[in-house]
Order: sequence, then C-alpha cells, then structure tokens
Amino acid sequence: MKLEIEPQDVAVHGDFKTSEFKTGDSAFIVDLLADKVYSHKERAVIREIACNAHDSHILAGTEDVPFDVHLPTRLEPYFSLRDYGTGLTDMGIRDHYAGIGLSTKRNDQNLIGCFGIGTLSPYSMADSFTVKSWKDGVCRTYSCYRDEQRLPVVSLLTECETDEPNGVEVNVSVEGRVYEFGVEAVHVFKFWEGTLPNINDKYVVEQCEDARKGYAFEGDGYGLKNTWGDVFAVMGNIAYAIPRELDELGGQGYLKFELGELSFDTGRENLAMDTKTKEALKAKFAAVKEALTADAIAQIKALPTAWDQSVLANELNKGELGRKIKADLHEYAPNKTTEKMTYFSGGARSYGGIDKGFTQMIPIGDKVEYYASKPRFQGRIRQYLKEKNSHTTLVLLTAQQITETGVPTDLINDLEDLPKVYSNYIRSSGTVDKCKVYTIRDDYDRYQKRQNWIEAVVDLKDGEERVYVEINRFEVVGQKWFTNNTSQIRSSIESMKKYIGDVEVYGVKSALVRSKGFKNGNWISVDEYLKREMTKVAPKKIEKFTENYNMAKLFCSLADMVDDERFAEFKTLYDNQDEYGLCKILSKLEIEVEESYEADTVYKDIIDSHKIFDIISISSAMNNLNAVADILNNSLKKTQD
Repeated sequence: MKLEIEPQDVAVHGDFKTSEFKTGDSAFIVDLLADKVYSHKERAVIREIACNAHDSHILAGTEDVPFDVHLPTRLEPYFSLRDYGTGLTDMGIRDHYAGIGLSTKRNDQNLIGCFGIGTLSPYSMADSFTVKSWKDGVCRTYSCYRDEQRLPVVSLLTECETDEPNGVEVNVSVEGRVYEFGVEAVHVFKFWEGTLPNINDKYVVEQCEDARKGYAFEGDGYGLKNTWGDVFAVMGNIAYAIPRELDELGGQGYLKFELGELSFDTGRENLAMDTKTKEALKAKFAAVKEALTADAIAQIKALPTAWDQSVLANELNKGELGRKIKADLHEYAPNKTTEKMTYFSGGARSYGGIDKGFTQMIPIGDKVEYYASKPRFQGRIRQYLKEKNSHTTLVLLTAQQITETGVPTDLINDLEDLPKVYSNYIRSSGTVDKCKVYTIRDDYDRYQKRQNWIEAVVDLKDGEERVYVEINRFEVVGQKWFTNNTSQIRSSIESMKKYIGDVEVYGVKSALVRSKGFKNGNWISVDEYLKREMTKVAPKKIEKFTENYNMAKLFCSLADMVDDERFAEFKTLYDNQDEYGLCKILSKLEIEVEESYEADTVYKDIIDSHKIFDIISISSAMNNLNAVADILNNSLKKTQD
C-alpha cells in the first residue's frame, strides 16, 4: 500500500551544529513493535500473516487459490498458515523475519502491507516459531526465535529438493488459546474478499459464511443488516470498527474503501481519526444513505407476488436503517380484513404468558405462524406457544381472510398438527400410561435454557427403569456439581461411557417429581444411577498427567518412530489418562480410586535421557518428525555401541 509521506523542504540558514537521528535499545524496539502495538494478539497474528499471504498470491497471480489455515485444537495446539504465492529465498526469509521496517510494498497500491512489522507479530505470543519456504524446487525450514539479547534470529534447520508449489508456511505453538483463535479468525475472515481460505475449523467457516449472508441492503461498496451492531470500514481485507459517534446509519455490516482512502494506527487495529479519514467516512455514509431508498424499492419490485413484497417491505422498514429510507413502504402492506382475525402471542406479559387479541392488519414477520381457523383448539395453541418459550405470534385465518390478505396457501398450517395436551401429573394411583418429560439436546446452549430440552412422552406401563434429573423452569435442581446442568451431565456420562455405555437422562418437572404416581414409578436419579453402576465396574486406578501437553503430543507422535520403548509406554499411559476428571467425579460418588502418575514418571525419564528436548522447539519438531526421530535413534545407537 502506498503511504503518503510528504518530503520536507527544509532550508537552513547559518552554520548550526546539527545531530543525526538515533535509535535506542533494539530489543526494546522489537518488544514495542512485536507485542505492545497489538491489543488483540491472536487477531494480529492471524491478520498479519494472512495479509502477507494475500499479497504473495497477488504477486504470484494465484489470487483464486485459497491458502491453508490451521487453527489450534486441543490435540493440535498450534496456528499455521500456508500460502501458495511466490515463496521466499533464503535472503528473503532472513530480511522478512529478522528485520524491522523492510517492507517492499509501500509503492504498490495493490498490496496490503506497508509497515514491515507484521512478520514480528508471532513474537507477541511466542519466543519462537517455525517458517517453511518452498521456492523454485527447494524447501527450507527455519526456526525464528529471540536470542539472549531478545533480538530476532533466523536459523536454517533443513534444506531439500521439493516438487511442491512455491509458498510460505508460518507455524506458531499457541497452547491454551483454542477459543481465542476461533473467535479472532471469524473477526479477520468474515469480511475477507475473494476466495475464503481453507480453514480446519468448520464452525469458524460456517460463522464466516453466515456473516456474509443476510444483508438487508447490499450494493456497490456496502453490505448492511437491519439489526443493531457495529459498522466496519473494510480496506484491503482488513476490517476497522467505525466509532459509534461517527456512524450515521445505525445498522450492522461493512462499508468498503479503496486502499489508501483511510488512515490507521501502527497495529492496523483501529482507524486513525485524521481529517482524510473523517472526510472519507462522511462521504461514504452520504453515498450509502442515498442508495438505500433505490435499493429498497428495487428489491421489493423484483419480487413476483404482493405477499412477498409485503414481507420484504415490512423487514426493510425496521430499525435505524428503515428510518433512512426516503419512501413510504407501508403502501406495500397487505389489505385489511373485513372481519377481525384472532391471534395469540407467546411470552407477551410474563414468563410463559399468552395474550389473545383481534386485528384487521395481519401480523408479518419471521416469528409469525398462520393457521386455518378451527374451534376448540385453544388448549393446544396455548401449550404450543408456552413450550416454544419465545415471542411467537399464531394467527387464525378464515378462508375469506386468507383470500383478502393474500397469504400463500403453503404458509397455512393445520391446528391438528399441534401436539396434543398431556398432563404433567401422574394420578395418585400411578396407573396413567403416559406422562410428558424431556430429553437433553445434543448441542448445549447455556443461555436458552428451554432450548436444551426436547419434549418427549414416555409409556409408564412398560416398567422400564428411567434415569432422571429434576428440572424447574428448565434448569436442573438438586444435583451434584458434575450433573447440575445439561453440559455437565453429558460430560460426566462421556467420562464413564467406556465403563457403563451411554445413558438416556430425562428431565422431569418439579411438580411431577413431587407427585405420588412418580414416586411409585421406576425412576432413579442420575447421581444414584452413576454411583450404582460405576461401583460395579470402576477401575482401581486412573492415570493422571500433569506435565507439558505439547511435549506429550510430540512423544506420542514419535512412539512408532523411535527405538526407545519408553515412548510407546508413555503413549499407552497418555492415551488412557483421566481426560474428563473421572477421579474427581468418582470421589464425589464415594467410590475409591487411586490416582496414578506413571505417565509423569515416564515423561520425566524421557526428558532426562534425551537432552535434545531441552533445546528443541516443539512446533519445529512436530513439523520435522523424521529428522527428530533420526537424531534420537542415532543417539541411542551411539549409546549402545
């Protein structure tokens, strides 16, 4: 990116003593530019390396080829990005990763980079990282680290011939940052133009793709959703949050700017609010506001039916963005009905409350459902809306009202399809054959308690034992810490699955639990069930591991490659470790079990026997397993000789 650096025309009159500009402690400067300049370190690492990859692809003419991004996982705790650009020579690697301000992009308006400090960003969270470069048939692997003076150093580890395409890969060990990298990857790539990278995390990819959908207004240089949120200025694939006080729209989305239109801070995290930037923002907001009305009318008129137009007009007219439309969209509203239609609204007055009303203006929206009117269904309607636990509106329409409003027939539902009403209570005799309970959803939502449960009806005549937890307002009550919510229940059962198999747990409302019929039934609480079953099959001891997990993964990867049986022994112990905290759970269930630390012992023995692990970079070793195995085997052979 071209930087606007105006040359100074300085005239000095007289014979004055002058001094030259000097720099201080180089290590201190590196600390400032590699660490202190970034407030979001994970975001900085992803963004800076991705921008370098983007620029390299442009220079190589491979813009349509996605680069590869590996976000850290619990089992593979490293971040890496492999591009398919120009690659770098040996000198190029050393200039890029052991220098400051050596950018070659300040005179190229097609490239994002300009400051020449982005390659230092991995040092914001690691003292070393690995860089691999494929260039014209040669593959070189480097270790980048900070020496005793805290200065960046680049060391060549391996060099070999290759038939892989040109490019560069950066690999950084980032243990314990799985969640943070996932969040920041979405922030970096959700506005990324062109080909989305190959990202190993499907959830991140889905979030990025979802962020690109659902714009109420989308035109040349902008995309806006009619919801409250932030508007970002996107320039060169980097999104900068526009300060709220300068936001003239009030929606959520992006405004696109050409490279060089905006100024930004050294870390490329925030806009620099100079005159140029403020004027560019103001001009863009003005242009977008002018475009919204034409955009809205064009979208509405492009739809084939009056109903479709009504639905879209209603959606576009909402929120702050709707107020910016200089046209009356109410002209697209459906016709009033001759007779008032009946509607029911869920969650209207209080928790679980249902309102009944009448109107001639048909409600429209994504939480409105339409049903053909029938008598004697109010019980089902109220239960249905109460169970949905949302502000859903159910509208009853006669045949005449359907014709008058133009509601498509495929949107008209049948009240017969609503679930029948079952009592939550069992008669005191206990002879009722069915009752309503709940099962746990596979996906956990800690905020929407109701959404964690699926309604079910069980047949009590079959005499089957059923495992249950008591629930009140869809929150678990009366359980120990390891079964006090749906997430903990699933995790605890998973920890015992290999011993007792899977377990179906039912949620039973408090009122039903207190009934005589329930007490006479074949129910057992989940805590009691786990204690009973695990008492029969619990192991006498459970392996624990407390040392470095990254090094442990390296040992496991080398287990089949090294002629030292301790690596295979360690892998066996490590694979059987107490991953879910089973020891702690069994203790609370009053089941005695011994904690074993054999894995720790073997781990320390390997470390003491092979001094290479005191100096080697774990991420470099993981990328060069064959070389590490050769070193270890040669060392073992020399010892035996």
